Amino acid sequence: MGSFHKIHVVCLLSFILKAWHAECDTQQLSCSVEQLGANAQWNPQVPDEGKEPQVCVSHTKKTCCTRQTEASLRIKAAKNIKTQLQTKYMAAKKAMLSLFDDLKGHFHSLMEESNRQSITFLLVRQPNLTADEVIAVSKLFKDLENYLAEDKQELEDIVNAFFRSSFPMLFRYFNPEGKTLSAKYKSCLKDNMDIIKPFSTRPAELLGKFEEVFEPVRSLFKGLKFGVEVLSLAQQFNFTDGCKNGLLEMKFCSLCQGLTQVKPCYEFCMDTTRKCLLSEAQLQRKWGQLIDTVLSLAKSVGNSNLENFLNSVHTDLWHAATFMLLQKANLMPQVLKECGEPSYTDAKTSPYKESVSPTPHVKERLFAKMDAVHRQLNALSSFFHDLAREFCVVDGLASQKENIDNCWNGTFVARYEPKQGDSSLSLESKNHLTFLERKIHGQIKMMEKYTITRDDDDDELDGSGSGSGSGDKNRNKISESGCGEDDEDCGSTSSGENNNIVDFERENDFDFITTPSSIKSSGNEVLGGGFDPTSTRKSGDVLAQGNSSSSLAITWLQFFTLLLLVWLTRG
Repeated sequence: MGSFHKIHVVCLLSFILKAWHAECDTQQLSCSVEQLGANAQWNPQVPDEGKEPQVCVSHTKKTCCTRQTEASLRIKAAKNIKTQLQTKYMAAKKAMLSLFDDLKGHFHSLMEESNRQSITFLLVRQPNLTADEVIAVSKLFKDLENYLAEDKQELEDIVNAFFRSSFPMLFRYFNPEGKTLSAKYKSCLKDNMDIIKPFSTRPAELLGKFEEVFEPVRSLFKGLKFGVEVLSLAQQFNFTDGCKNGLLEMKFCSLCQGLTQVKPCYEFCMDTTRKCLLSEAQLQRKWGQLIDTVLSLAKSVGNSNLENFLNSVHTDLWHAATFMLLQKANLMPQVLKECGEPSYTDAKTSPYKESVSPTPHVKERLFAKMDAVHRQLNALSSFFHDLAREFCVVDGLASQKENIDNCWNGTFVARYEPKQGDSSLSLESKNHLTFLERKIHGQIKMMEKYTITRDDDDDELDGSGSGSGSGDKNRNKISESGCGEDDEDCGSTSSGENNNIVDFERENDFDFITTPSSIKSSGNEVLGGGFDPTSTRKSGDVLAQGNSSSSLAITWLQFFTLLLLVWLTRG
C-alpha cells in the first residue's frame, strides 16, 4: 500500500511539472500577427507541405510563418534598415551643412568688420568721401565673401572689377571744380583701364595677397561641400548579396518560432549589418583621409594671418589710390589719347553722410572657430565605420553585449557562433566604390595644396609666427590700426612725425602736392578701425586690446640679484 502511495505521488508531481512546463511554453511561444503580418499563422504549427519557410526553419518544425510570410518579412527587414540608414545619412549631411553655414556666417562677420574698418580709415583720410566710393569698397568685400563660399566668381574678376569701377571715381579728383564726369566718359575710362594702367601693378599685387589668404579658406568650404556630396553618393550603395536573408534571419526568424521577447545577440547583429554595409565599410578608409585633410586645412586657416590681413587691407586700397593720383603727369596723356578731353554732367556727387558703427562685428577669434570645426568634424570622421554599432547599440536592435547566452543566434536562443562565408560586392557596387574613392582622392590632392605645415617650435624661436612678427604670445591679438611697420602714410602718428598724403582739396588744376598730415591721434583716439583702447571688453573678444607689458617690469634674475646685493651689504 505504501509503495502504491509513493508511485501515486511521483506520478502526480510529474503531471504537475509537465502541466507547468506546458503553460510556460504557451506563454513564451505565441505568434505576433502584428509584427509578422497578415500572412502569419495564429499559433505555432507545422505548415502544409510546400508552404514551409526556407530561411526561418524551426527545429521543432512548428512555426508562425509560411513561405509567403517569409517573403514579405524579407522585404520588410531590408526596408526598415534602409530607412534607418537614410536617416543616419541625413543627420550626417545636416551636421556638415550646419558647420558650413556656421563658418559662412563667421567669414561674413570678418568681411563686415574689414569693410567697417576700411570705411572708417578712408573717412579719416578723405572726409569728403562719396557714397559711390563707399559702395564700391563695400561691394568689394561682399564679392570676396561670396567668392569664399559660393564659388560663383573668380578672384581676378573681383579685383579687376573693383579697380575698374574705382578709376573714374578717383579721376574726378583731377577736376578742380568738382565737376562730375559724364557716363560716357566714365565708361571709356573703364573700358581702357587695361591700356592706361592707372594703378600700375597694384591690382596684381593685391590679387596675389588675396589668393594667399583666401584660397585655403575657399578650399575649406569646398571640402565641406564635397563631404556632403560624398554622403549623398554613398546613399546610392545597394545591399550586398545575401544581405536580405541575413536581416530576415536576425530580425524575424525568432518571431517565426513564437519568441517575441528575445533580441539578436550583439555579435550576430554586428556581423549581419557589417556584411550588408560592406561597401560603406570599404569607403571608410578614404572618407577618414578626406576628413583628416579637411581638419588639417582648418588648422592651417586658423593659424594663418587672415584676420590681420583683413584688418589692414584698407592700407593696400589707399596705397593704390594715392599711387594713381600721384601719377597724374603720366596718366593724363594716355587718358587724352584713349578717351579725349573729359566731358562732364551737371549731376553732383553725393557725399557719404552715414555714421560708421564703432562696434566690431567679430566676437570670436579665427583659431577658436577652427578649433570648434575640429571638434564637430571629428564626430563624423568614422561615420561609415560606426554604422553597424549605430544600428545594434544606439538603436537598440541587439541584445546587451554582455548577454551572450540568452539571445537569438539565428537558430536558437543560445550563444552566437560566427558563421563562415564572406559577403561580396556586386559589380555595380564595386564600380561605384571605385568611382567614389577616385573622386575623394582628387579632392584630397586639391586641398593638400593649401594645407600649410608649420613647425610651431621654430616659429616660437624666430618670433615670426604667421606673419605677425610677434610669435605665439600675440596669438590672441589682432592688428587694429591696420598699419604695418613700413606703411609710411598709414593712419596717424602719435609722435608728431609728418606723413606725406595726397591733398584732395587743392584748387589748382591737375596739381597734386604732398602736405604734412594734420591728423593727430590722442591717447584714446582710434582712426584705423574705430576701436577704443580704454573700453572694457570681455576675455576672448576678437578686437580687445591686449595688455601691454610694463617697460619697468623686473625679471626674476633682476629680483634675485637685488636680494643678493641687499644681503651682502647688510650690517
